[in-house]
Amino acid sequence: MTRSSPNRIACIPLIAVAMSTPVALAQDFSPYFKTTGRGAYDLYNDTVLCSAVLERAIEAAPESEQLPLLEKGIGYTVNFALFLLGSGNVVDMSGAILAADNLPIDRRNARADWQAVLFSLEDEGETPEAEIARCLRLYGHDWE
Repeated sequence: MTRSSPNRIACIPLIAVAMSTPVALAQDFSPYFKTTGRGAYDLYNDTVLCSAVLERAIEAAPESEQLPLLEKGIGYTVNFALFLLGSGNVVDMSGAILAADNLPIDRRNARADWQAVLFSLEDEGETPEAEIARCLRLYGHDWE
């Protein structure tokens, strides 16, 4: 048995949802994320953004009662992003197929992007709660 087997099993429901309801997923992309029309690439980027959103939520409120859901969501986002990269279907705008070694850089970039969004939300007197809730709705629960 390989170490990645639980990760693949955890991603199966996400894949089923992605394959059976592409319209619903397209409508549930972050409003802070500009889609490109490249399905797997957009899904990957939105997943990585959710990881950054959930990580930042933990940093902002480490004692939150949502902590278990936030941690679970981060685990699912990372595993799903790795699964998408492993599929060979994540093609960036230059036509390059992204690989698993792109994930750490993309996660760092997503954190910087999300930080910029947080600053703009703060300037407008808004909170990130809606985006946190969206990411938790997608990734912060058990997949059975």
